[in-house]
Amino acid sequence: MMRMPSTRELQAFLVTAEHLNFTVAAKHLNVTQGAVSRQILTLEDQLKVKLFHRHARGLSLTRKGNEFLPLVQQVMMQLQKAVEQVANEKLKIKLKAPSCVTSWLLPKLMSFQQAHPDIDVELTSAIMHSVNFSTEPFDAAICYADRAPGREGKNYLLFEEVLAPVCSPVLLQETVASGALSLTSSTPTPQPLQLDIDGLTQFTWLHATPQQTDWQLWLEQANVTGRFATQNQHFATLDLAVSAAIQGFGIAIGDVELARQDLAAGRLVRPHPLSVPSGKGYYLVRPGQSSNPSLDLLFDWLLAGR
Repeated sequence: MMRMPSTRELQAFLVTAEHLNFTVAAKHLNVTQGAVSRQILTLEDQLKVKLFHRHARGLSLTRKGNEFLPLVQQVMMQLQKAVEQVANEKLKIKLKAPSCVTSWLLPKLMSFQQAHPDIDVELTSAIMHSVNFSTEPFDAAICYADRAPGREGKNYLLFEEVLAPVCSPVLLQETVASGALSLTSSTPTPQPLQLDIDGLTQFTWLHATPQQTDWQLWLEQANVTGRFATQNQHFATLDLAVSAAIQGFGIAIGDVELARQDLAAGRLVRPHPLSVPSGKGYYLVRPGQSSNPSLDLLFDWLLAGR
């Protein structure tokens, strides 16, 4: 029977595969270069395959090394989860979510923590909108997708994305007061001020992507073609674009549900009444094989009132 590789050997393989350099791997593992090289050689002898090609200026994975890498990543991740589950007396749930849903999610998590103080929810916000439970250390995630993530286990729709222009009410008021935006009626300005497409184009449009897809989708549903603002500003994420809108830098296309608190508090207004479903949504996801009563409680809490 083949001797199982030690966790130290597997960890040496993972770090070396990441950096493809024994010297760099040794620094990360806080051992000598020779120790890392010997661990890799021992692992290759046990498996009776070469995992790395040795070059004058570094390493590269062999075909077998590339096959072995995701398997080791999965095993080490599962081992880490098992150790953390046994070691921690307090129940912990690791939740991953897109950064744009943080303002929507945090009040719900805080109320959950107050109701269940024995369960600690550790939230990680990320730009990536997907999750891979076999390689990432999360118990659950919120994913943004055009359909339910089919291969990632159990998933539940939290809400569908509905897009609409949003901006600071101060932006509109200051622009009208300066005379830069003229009104067609002499009646008092309604609150909030409603603009037509021409009025919208006089402001800077804030985009959550370089492709300007949210504004393009909204304009298509408004049956408007060939019209765009003369001033445009791009951001890396939706929450950054909406934050800029709250600060009065322009008009963003925001998700109505995610902006609900800011709209209710008057930090944002909708300068045009049209709202457009994007065809995408936010899904609460967990591994299909997971059995976790604490996670069941959290899912019930987040899914309540959908």
